[in-house]
Amino acid sequence: MTTTDAFAALYRDLVLDHGHAPRHGGSLPGATHRAEASNPLCGDRVVLEFDLDAQGRVRELRHRTEGCLLCTASASLMACDVPGRDAGAVVARLQALRDGITRGDGDGLHDLGALAGVSAHPARHRCVLLPQEALLSALSPSRNAS
Repeated sequence: MTTTDAFAALYRDLVLDHGHAPRHGGSLPGATHRAEASNPLCGDRVVLEFDLDAQGRVRELRHRTEGCLLCTASASLMACDVPGRDAGAVVARLQALRDGITRGDGDGLHDLGALAGVSAHPARHRCVLLPQEALLSALSPSRNAS
């Protein structure tokens, strides 16, 4: 197995692991922010709840995801990645993920980079980006928990 093949296999394994055993699932009592997004074409649906600390950083994020393995893995990986980041850093991070998916390059994204493997399958990009779209919506200054 070449180094490139081993790297691709590692990423596949990470996505499969998070897809089958998602982290940070469920509701977050006392969440200050909530958003949901869905893709009616494939049936994916994600609900995010999170709260911010006094400095405006994500303290904790929980998700409830229904849908394909890619959407579930994406929500799980994102929930592991964003705590401790403020809104500006989250926006930049998710734009870097979007760019990485377009290029097929997860460099600099740590575990989130595993999602860049979907680049060769444009029809699946939305599956990966749906949780990020929900998070960006929730971070919008006009949104808060309902």
